[in-house]
Amino acid sequence: MPIDLGTQMQQLYRDFGELPGITIELHQQLLAIRVDNEKASATVFLQGAQVSHFQPDGCKPIIWCSDQCNYTHGSPLRGGIPICWPWFGDLNRNPVEVKQQIAGNSDTTLLPPHGFARNQLWELASIDIVSADTTQLTFRLILDGSEDSTWPYACELTYIVTVGSALSLQLSIDNKSHDTVNFSSALHTYYSVDAIEHTAINGLEGCRYTDCLDEWKEKDPQNQLLIDAEVDRIYWGATDRITIVEKNQRSIIIESDGSRSTVVWNPWIEKSARLPQFPNSGYQNMLCVETANAGRDFVQLAPNQTHKLAVTIYSTDQSS
Repeated sequence: MPIDLGTQMQQLYRDFGELPGITIELHQQLLAIRVDNEKASATVFLQGAQVSHFQPDGCKPIIWCSDQCNYTHGSPLRGGIPICWPWFGDLNRNPVEVKQQIAGNSDTTLLPPHGFARNQLWELASIDIVSADTTQLTFRLILDGSEDSTWPYACELTYIVTVGSALSLQLSIDNKSHDTVNFSSALHTYYSVDAIEHTAINGLEGCRYTDCLDEWKEKDPQNQLLIDAEVDRIYWGATDRITIVEKNQRSIIIESDGSRSTVVWNPWIEKSARLPQFPNSGYQNMLCVETANAGRDFVQLAPNQTHKLAVTIYSTDQSS
């Protein structure tokens, strides 16, 4: 059944259109909420509850989103902060405990990478104007656990986006089924950088990592991570605070909770040319540092229990 964008937009205007600093936007086939307050601006799409923009007042944008996005229903945006759930990456690369949760599909190669949450239309449950400089949006995705669905377990996902001088995100998964559920998850954040060759990542120096580009070999810790080629790594036992440092520019601070692994990704030159909705030179100005529970760090969630994955993002930049 096609989505009635006009009806959805009217409902959003009725519920939230008169709130200060809130604008309802239509981008091609996708609806979004624009937030402007005294500390920052942000944009969040209803599809996937995907943040596509965050910029503190007087600073450069912190979040990168491709200028080639097609804004099509059912297709996640390239960039921003996609929610990866209930698996991360290729389902067949996930632990057996995660793969066996997926029912009703004999050919798992047909399932989308990073799960289905980022392709779903989320309900905008509320917008709270906490103060003149803080705005909070709450999104929900309710899964009824029907036997013929990809995910045959009753779960409720709640995503709270708080926009202020920092961007705070909290993804809660409530297991409302009678079974323990196993899943991987990530807040797949694309950060905006001026020049990747002058960008470093601090906070991962003591972590072993799996190199997804080298036959998934696990490797010893390295010094400060510099990006000078394609990188796709899962860091194990990552710290709760990671910093992206731009030479002679700013630092972006990433503080996470409920995350046991961190994914670092940049497609570099050749893969950039193959990716859809991605400019050939896009790798120069983006870097993914993903707050995650990936691979062996998957979550086992008992009935009637809740798991929370959260991140707070801010920068030291004081000039746009």
